[in-house]
Amino acid sequence: MNLREIELFGTLMRVGTTTETARVLGVSQPAISGQIKRLEARLGLMLFQRAGNRLEPTAEAQALFAESAGIFATQARVNERIRSLRQDDIAQVRVSATPAIVEGFLGPKLAQAGFAGWRRGLRLWVTEPEEDVRNGRSDFGLQMAFPTKADFHAETLMEVPLLAVMRAEHPLAPTAQLTLEDLARGQLVGYDPGWSPMGDAIRIAFQNNGLAYRPQCEVPFCSTVCQLVDNCGGIGVIDRLTADKITIPGLVCRPVLAMPSVPMILFFRRGQPLRGAAQELISVLRQG
Repeated sequence: MNLREIELFGTLMRVGTTTETARVLGVSQPAISGQIKRLEARLGLMLFQRAGNRLEPTAEAQALFAESAGIFATQARVNERIRSLRQDDIAQVRVSATPAIVEGFLGPKLAQAGFAGWRRGLRLWVTEPEEDVRNGRSDFGLQMAFPTKADFHAETLMEVPLLAVMRAEHPLAPTAQLTLEDLARGQLVGYDPGWSPMGDAIRIAFQNNGLAYRPQCEVPFCSTVCQLVDNCGGIGVIDRLTADKITIPGLVCRPVLAMPSVPMILFFRRGQPLRGAAQELISVLRQG
């Protein structure tokens, strides 16, 4: 007996009628009757005797049913596992990202991925994506200039330019394009290169041009740069996503020669398969 025949036989043994068996298996009653006759002919055994509108199992059928009880129990466990996995897959997708990515990139992509109207659930962390992914709080992370890690699979979604930001009345604001020397001579609001991958990328660009990277003020996020430049002056460095979302009046952005772009990296734990719902969202994030 193959698995389909075992399913047919076991269902009929449990429910007792071809009509109910047909309903459970989603086929017609004549189809069930025909399959049972063909199975008996192939096995060379009488499995059922008709008694009114029921089929009474023979001793041979009872023996086969007892032998296959473990298969039916396994089928029940598999079906329950399917229900559990389906519920888990439609539950919240867990994402961890930096503020700039959340504010300038993730929102529109979520709408494209079916989260509009919150028909799907999301758990968003805006803390430290690397740690959130490593400890399992997030299915995947999004971060700028994420360095290579042996325990993560990582891919670049896009290259994001870096720009200088300053008050409109800053002496360099009329300049169409700044240089790294301009930033090095000014009161720089930047990132700790020991903590921030973007800060490290900027530090390397300074070093490659023979300049010292010494921020007067070190901050964690691009949005913080904008707030501090607005209140205290100086020149900050922010990514294009943040620049496109600036809501503070009086701040202007300028391109900087020899300033590298930074990659936006999507990453997740290597060797650990992602849930289907997370993979669906990632496929949308990959679209240009």
